[in-house]
Amino acid sequence: MAKTFSFTDDELKLLLVAVRQMRRTFAKPRQEDEALEAYASLYDALFEKLREMAGPLPGEVDELIGE
Repeated sequence: MAKTFSFTDDELKLLLVAVRQMRRTFAKPRQEDEALEAYASLYDALFEKLREMAGPLPGEVDELIGE
């Protein structure tokens, strides 16, 4: 699926890691401020879409994204 959008496997891995980091950034503040929830949930949805696009990931990538 990544090839459909012209992403290389490495680019897709980098996107997954970047989105994972943003999700971690929002983890604590979203618990304290409901106004952030809608914005943070966009990152959650994006992460899931990227995971679907990536398909099965090697173990080291799964460990890297920590899901």
